Amino acid sequence: MPARVVTAVAPRDDQRLAVEIDGEPWIVLDAVTALRLGLEVDAVLDPAVQAEGERLAAEERALRRGARLVGRRSHATGELEGKIARADGPEAARKAVERLAELGAVDDERHAVVLAERRLHDGWGPGKIRHDLESAGVDAGLIDRALGRLDPSAVEDAARRAVAERTGAEAWRRLAARGFDEETAERLLGVPPDA
Repeated sequence: MPARVVTAVAPRDDQRLAVEIDGEPWIVLDAVTALRLGLEVDAVLDPAVQAEGERLAAEERALRRGARLVGRRSHATGELEGKIARADGPEAARKAVERLAELGAVDDERHAVVLAERRLHDGWGPGKIRHDLESAGVDAGLIDRALGRLDPSAVEDAARRAVAERTGAEAWRRLAARGFDEETAERLLGVPPDA
């Protein structure tokens, strides 16, 4: 196999370098990493350096992708890792999420509390909130703590908003579909229509 050669190292607007090998786009890295790897024009790439460059570029992409995602909204670590892994691979995703957690950008407990309060405000009940947090990969203990912090009167207010003008069986179905338990429904609506 012929040696691979760095044919271009071009600065980008985002303070990183685009590197080409054998005239084809290869990777984008920060300048310090590119220099550390010896990526300069006409450098012959050792297979180990090429593999290390690709690994580091994937990790950097994963970290940037993760930062963009958590910049839009809160994510659970498992949910975020899955989204990043689809594009950048599981190892890069794991490292990116670990780094974001170290920086305080990802925190499952905070995510559980924020999501529970937001969903409740939007008229969803504890059952649906639990389902959403479980689907995001949040630990059961954290879910229990987040749901335990919900004010019971706020849960009833959310149930009232969910019911709106509905009555009878339609109101019961609405509460069940929105994740409210039977106790809440009975307190709000009285005895079920089929009882």
